Amino acid sequence: MKRQIITLFLLVFVLCASSMVAVSAAEAETQETTTITEEETTTVAETAKVAKKETIKVTKKIKVNKNVKAKKVLSLSKKKLKKYDFVSSKPSVATVDEKGVIRGVKAGKTVVTVTSKKTGSVYAKITVKVKNRYTASQLRLMSSIIFCEAGAEPEAGKLAVGIVIMNRIQSGLFPNSLKGVIYQRGQFTPAATGFLSNALRKYDNGNIPQACINAAKATLNGDKTVTLGGSETNMNGYLFFSRYVPRCRLQIGGHQFK
Repeated sequence: MKRQIITLFLLVFVLCASSMVAVSAAEAETQETTTITEEETTTVAETAKVAKKETIKVTKKIKVNKNVKAKKVLSLSKKKLKKYDFVSSKPSVATVDEKGVIRGVKAGKTVVTVTSKKTGSVYAKITVKVKNRYTASQLRLMSSIIFCEAGAEPEAGKLAVGIVIMNRIQSGLFPNSLKGVIYQRGQFTPAATGFLSNALRKYDNGNIPQACINAAKATLNGDKTVTLGGSETNMNGYLFFSRYVPRCRLQIGGHQFK
């Protein structure tokens, strides 16, 4: 009887010890699993933090035919600049070349995305807002004088007249404003005869041809080239035009230019 009691006691002891070992093992496994989960969570959080830090968002305003460098906007060194690609979402508004030079084309908004050449990840997004270089009153006056002087001329002739006017403003030899150049005594006949006043009224009534308005927009925004016979001519420095100009450098339609 005594032997049976001892045997039973030993059996109970063994069972209890086995249960304790199993519980300890389960707790250890749970702890290990929890530790791994925490590590994974930390890694994800750190990755997100890094990604957020590297994605730069900048807004830059420029004018038509003006440039801005991504290098300057993002404070990049020449060495680091070579590590990125540049893409404009609307090249018709602003273009960007492989060196990160952004150029305004027409009024509007585009986004230049800067991505890593190595990983393809986005480093920065530059929102570019392009503005015109003229006011509504300047567009009205330039459109009207182009209509008066070159309304019957081809597109290149209209542009050329506007370019000469802008060159005069910038030359230092003539008044330094659009109004000053156009109304300068003895220079533009339509300003003295009343033809320009009539053209301004036509503009206000919506009766100026769109081709004249387009030429005015282009020249006010700084365009200096005209296309003739498939080739471009840079007219920077041209200050005169008329039906006959001694030693003219360019003939377009009924006008000579130099």
